[in-house]
Amino acid sequence: MENGNFDRQTMADVLIVEDQALVSAGMRALLQKAAPHYRVHEESSSQGAIARLAAGSFQFVFIDIHLGSGASGLDVLRFVREREMPCHVIMLSGDDDLATVRACISQGASGYITKAAGDGSVFSAAIETVLDNRVYLPASILERAPRNDAAAGAYGRSAASLGLTPRQCEVLYYLCQGLPNKAIANRMGISEGTVRKGYVSELLRFFGVARRTELLIEVSRRGIRIAAAGSEGP
Repeated sequence: MENGNFDRQTMADVLIVEDQALVSAGMRALLQKAAPHYRVHEESSSQGAIARLAAGSFQFVFIDIHLGSGASGLDVLRFVREREMPCHVIMLSGDDDLATVRACISQGASGYITKAAGDGSVFSAAIETVLDNRVYLPASILERAPRNDAAAGAYGRSAASLGLTPRQCEVLYYLCQGLPNKAIANRMGISEGTVRKGYVSELLRFFGVARRTELLIEVSRRGIRIAAAGSEGP
């Protein structure tokens, strides 16, 4: 999930998982325009995508939620997250249903793009947002999601400048990478209970939200900058 091994201009591999050939070709063209330094690969099924992921290394994986024949792109997302693969998964869908978006984010997606978005600028925005350690969400979702009005004005700032401790910033970073509490605990050398009852609960209170998905939506809405774990924030 961490992007420390990748640079914005370094050649890397990207996988598109889409069962409709014309749609996949269109996304490939948009991605190549948005990020010409990426090598773009395509798979049309969840089984093919899982096999490709198991055999190679990808920086980004763009997955259609509905892959035909009853298959779900969420199966591919779960495969990536259960194995803590170092890649960013961005889900694709024809709608922007808030419940669907929340389900994707709760399972570790780094972003969500609606197919109706149009041109390649959405891919550029999604890539830049995720490489800045944040979750990418469409404006239509951010506009409809409940907001914490008490936090008005705290936009575009670094997590550290908001008054979060270094350890809280580290947990927030891992949350934005889609890591579950157990994986966060292992990386920080603390108990899973400390992550859940301590740091995550503190972050929920700090941002005035009740659930992890709401926390990530709020962080995305505010454009909060989050330094990678082990680095100093601005």
